Amino acid sequence: MIMNIENKYQDFLGEFNKYLERINKKATLIAVSKTKPIDNIVSLCRLGHCDFGENYAQEFRDKIKDERFSSFNIRWHFIGNIQRNKLKYIVGKSSLIHTVDSYDKAEMINDFSIKVDSVQPILLQVNISKDPKKGGVSAEEVNNLFPKLMMLKNIKINGLMTITQYSEDPENCRNDYKEMKNLSLILESKYGGSLELSMGMSNDYKVALDEGATMVRVGTKIFGERRK
Repeated sequence: MIMNIENKYQDFLGEFNKYLERINKKATLIAVSKTKPIDNIVSLCRLGHCDFGENYAQEFRDKIKDERFSSFNIRWHFIGNIQRNKLKYIVGKSSLIHTVDSYDKAEMINDFSIKVDSVQPILLQVNISKDPKKGGVSAEEVNNLFPKLMMLKNIKINGLMTITQYSEDPENCRNDYKEMKNLSLILESKYGGSLELSMGMSNDYKVALDEGATMVRVGTKIFGERRK
């Protein structure tokens, strides 16, 4: 099983890097490791992979303190739902929280960051496809909300994140990803700096990269299908 995952990872990494070279871009590959055994994650660490995404706060808590990771410089990304009673597990411990989808959640994280004397990097989640099943602020809200988030001194807004409405055809996501890139360009022109764009998953990562993703979140193509 471990060897199979290592092979899948190396095969996908080759595909990923080849595509980046083809379009002359750079991006971070986040291996979505939710529900995956620690041994599987360690095997990828040994191959040099550093960025992992976790969805569940308590699972995240247990994984990051596991001694098997002590010799690796891992960047843990939290990509799940944020709950007030679970902040202690993720704030100050995540390299980046991708799923801040309201001012209230940003303020919660900011207040907790003050308590633990940290500045927590975050992404603002945007519901670009207006999917009622997905979290995130609307594209129309972003311009008003972004400067308010910048006033919170114990969070650092690194960029934007989206999960588009699923489609069998990745091309159906292209316009949403274009709109995300345009949003980031507007914000960069107003406030300066360079924003991260976390968008794209196993089925549509190439389209996301085409349209400016700087981070893609890939699980299935690395770890295989989730057990049901």
